[in-house]
Amino acid sequence: MDELAQRLRTEGFRLTKEREALLKLFHELHRIVTPAEMHEIAEEQGVSIGLTTVYRLFEALTKIGAAVPFLVEGTIYYAYCDPQHHHHVICMSCHRLTEVKGCPTYDGLPANWDVYGHRVDWFGMCPNCKDASQAH
Repeated sequence: MDELAQRLRTEGFRLTKEREALLKLFHELHRIVTPAEMHEIAEEQGVSIGLTTVYRLFEALTKIGAAVPFLVEGTIYYAYCDPQHHHHVICMSCHRLTEVKGCPTYDGLPANWDVYGHRVDWFGMCPNCKDASQAH
């Protein structure tokens, strides 16, 4: 977290005590959230912060590669991300996020392309939500 805080400061994002608490909460969530949901979680945890600050934090984290936005059914969610290359599996029911190390193969890429990066994410249902839905 100290390295992340320093990277944010380098980008000009001022880290107050409340913003550091917000960053810690976001880091520990392990699921995707909207800025409004993050604001609500922060308020429930006693972190008094404005919604605009949540948006600014997500923007700053995205800029430095520590957060990734996901467009899900017309709504933008964010996930805290490890800076090392990885992919995600996201539950569409509870929004739980699991990081996946390693990459799928790319046998079908067009010839003569220079590929500099990629993003692969899977959306589905986690075992807990699947079990709960089958129990009903």
